Amino acid sequence: MARLEAALPGGVLHVTGSRRLGCALPGGDLDLVAVLPGPVDLDAVEARVRSALPEGSRVRRVEAIRVPGLEFCAAGLDVDLTIVDAGATPPPQAVARRLALGEAAAMALSAVTDADAVLAAVEAAPDPAGATRRREAFLMLARSVKGWARAKGLDAAPFGGLPGLAWLVLSARTVREAPDLDPGRLLASFFGSWAAWDWRRPIALDPSAPAVGAPEDPARVATPTPPLRSCSDGVGAAALATLSEELYAAWEAVEAALAAGRDPLPELCAPPPLHRRHAAWAVITVEAPGPEALPAAVGRVRGRMRALLSALERAGVTDLRAWPRAFDTGPRLCRYAVGLGQRPPAADELRKVVGPWAAGLHGVHVEHVEGGAVPTLR
Repeated sequence: MARLEAALPGGVLHVTGSRRLGCALPGGDLDLVAVLPGPVDLDAVEARVRSALPEGSRVRRVEAIRVPGLEFCAAGLDVDLTIVDAGATPPPQAVARRLALGEAAAMALSAVTDADAVLAAVEAAPDPAGATRRREAFLMLARSVKGWARAKGLDAAPFGGLPGLAWLVLSARTVREAPDLDPGRLLASFFGSWAAWDWRRPIALDPSAPAVGAPEDPARVATPTPPLRSCSDGVGAAALATLSEELYAAWEAVEAALAAGRDPLPELCAPPPLHRRHAAWAVITVEAPGPEALPAAVGRVRGRMRALLSALERAGVTDLRAWPRAFDTGPRLCRYAVGLGQRPPAADELRKVVGPWAAGLHGVHVEHVEGGAVPTLR
């Protein structure tokens, strides 16, 4: 942090996400937002960041849809740095005045206010002792839920999962509404409440907040602070069915563990038995000319995964499940698996569906693979 701050004179660096709240999982990325005085010269910023990092650190520019950023690995930690041009606004005032900076900047900066709002909602109480207990209970619950979501492959929005912010909102709502903050009962309350939730109803940190997203969206979880929007728009019908199934299974597992006096977390964080659920897979191979080009190629595929899942759903594959982590990696390639259910399409049918999707992605190939050919996904 100190090196980055020194490399960005006049700017302000904000930690966001789970690390801002203190509930990050081991090995999780560090998410940062750098607010810089405008106009921003991205080439110069990238050069300064490179010079500030230890020798051997890899840096890659991310030309995101809304705002640019850099990805790099330093001291074994993966870092996502979002860069916001504050224009004439003093960078220290940019978060408070984000709505005047345009939609893209406002959305990037709301990562700071969203995290703060979640914690404030949890701590809201007339007595400080109660606020402290709720904060501790929330952090414990959020870590447990995020660990479960990662183990079940439900934590990546491009692959149909819920992003980290959505899990934080659901955890905060559980803590605010739970009469008992005992860790085990709180975990059971989380899974029981959201397993039984009617997902046609929108979800917000403040239940009285206006609904966001389209009424036909399978899931609508609102961001806590303006600009209000749905952070669950990557969830399709098949992904919602998977989410509901896993929530119910987790609820049953927690209740059984508590009744037997066992710790429920080991079972919750075990990989799902996907080979019993999918008779075949669509295996997506991403190849690049060299190691330096592979992250960008993977980023393009991740950015279009929702389109692939929608195409498969339209073709009648209703019980598909995309796994968000590569099961095979190398210097120049990686492979992802999408489960095609118990009644998968034949290889010819799959080619017809995925052909148009893969046509615009250089070095990307999709093949139909029988169930046993893919290893246990973790």
